[in-house]
Amino acid sequence: MALGRRIRILRGRMSQDTLSRRIGFHRTRISKAENGELPSADLCAALDDYWRTGGEIAAWQARLEAARDGDGDGAAGTDRRQVFEFSAAGLIAADTYRRRARRNPDALTLSELADEVDGHAAVFTTTPHAILAPRVYRTWQSAERLLDAGAKTRAQARLTQIAGYSAYMLSRLAFNLGDQAASRRFVTQAGDHADQIDDPVLAAAMAAMSSTLAFYGHQYTEAVEFARRAPDHPYTRARLAAYEARALAALGDPGGTREALARMRRAVIDVPARPGSSPFGPATAESFTAGVLARLGAGDEAEPIARAAVDAFERGRAVGFEDHGHAVMVLATALVRRPRPDAAEAARLGLRALAILAASPTQTLISRAGRLAADLAGHAPLPEVVDFRERLIAVTRPALMEE
Repeated sequence: MALGRRIRILRGRMSQDTLSRRIGFHRTRISKAENGELPSADLCAALDDYWRTGGEIAAWQARLEAARDGDGDGAAGTDRRQVFEFSAAGLIAADTYRRRARRNPDALTLSELADEVDGHAAVFTTTPHAILAPRVYRTWQSAERLLDAGAKTRAQARLTQIAGYSAYMLSRLAFNLGDQAASRRFVTQAGDHADQIDDPVLAAAMAAMSSTLAFYGHQYTEAVEFARRAPDHPYTRARLAAYEARALAALGDPGGTREALARMRRAVIDVPARPGSSPFGPATAESFTAGVLARLGAGDEAEPIARAAVDAFERGRAVGFEDHGHAVMVLATALVRRPRPDAAEAARLGLRALAILAASPTQTLISRAGRLAADLAGHAPLPEVVDFRERLIAVTRPALMEE
C-alpha cells in the first residue's frame, strides 16, 4: 500500500521502536501500517502531528477507508481502489515535495551549524560552562527545529548528528553545573539521535557520559558496564578505559583497576578537540592515573605522577580549567593518602584548586573536594584545613547553578 510506503519514507532512519516511543503507539501497529494494513485514524493523526504533515496521512487514510467501504469485493472494485490510491498518492507526493523543498535547510545553514558544533568542542575545556551552555543550546535548538520541520533524508542525517553532539555537550555541561536531572534528559536525547546514525564517536561519548552519571550516583557496577559496552574508537578509547578504572577502584578491584589503567595509557592521544568527548592527552592520563591510585590508597605511587600532571598544566603543555583543577586536587589527595600524610600542603593545594575554578565551579571538582575534606577530617585543627573547609562550604550547589 502506498500509504505504508509513505510512512516508511517519513520514518527514514528512525527505528520503529523510537517512533513508537515518540508517538505513544505500539510498534506492531506501526509495522502493520507500513506493511499494507490500513492504519487507524488515531494513529494517522498522531503521525501527522509528530511529522507536522498538515493532515496529509489522516486525509489519505480517510480516502482509503471510504474507498474500501464503498466498493464491492470484486476485481473491478480492487482496480478502482488501486487507481484512486495511486492518483491520490501522486498529488500528495507533489504537494509534499514542494512543501519540504521550501523548508529544507540550505547547504550554508548546515555548514554553519556544523562549524558551530566544531567551535563549541574546540573551546569546551577553556570556556566557563555558564558562558558556553547557552551557545550550545542555541545550536541544538536550531538543529532540532530543522529536524522537526521535516528536512530531506540527506540533510536529516547531518542535522541528526549536529543535534546529537549538541545534546551530548549539553548533558555534560548540565552535569558539571550541578543539574543531573537535566543531564540525564539531554543524554537520553543524544542517545535517541545516536540510534539513528552510524557515528561511533557520538555513541562512545554517550557511553562515557552515562558512565559518569552512574559513577557519581555511586552505581559503580553500572559505570563499568557503560564503559565496557561502548563502541571502540581511537578518539574515545583512553577516556572509556579511564572511566572503567575509576569505577573498578571504587568497587575495590585493584587488579582490574590497574589493567584498565594500562589500557588507558596505551590509548592516550594528543590531537585537536573534535565533537564528542574532549581529547584524552598525556596530562589528563597522568592526573587520572594518580587519582585512581590515590583512591586505592597508593598515595606514594600517585604523588610523583600527580606532580607531573600539575606541572604540565602550569607550564602550558596542557590546557583546560577543569582538568587543571582536578590535577591539583589529585595531588592534594595523594599527599593525604600516603603513609606519612602532609595535611597542611594538601589543604593548601585544595584551596588552590578551588581558586582555579572560582569563576566556574564544576560538580566533579566539588565532589572531589568533598572527598578531600573527608580525608582531612583527622587533621581538622590545622589552620590550612580550616581555611579549606570554609572555602568549600562557600562553593555550594546553588552557587554552581547561579554561575
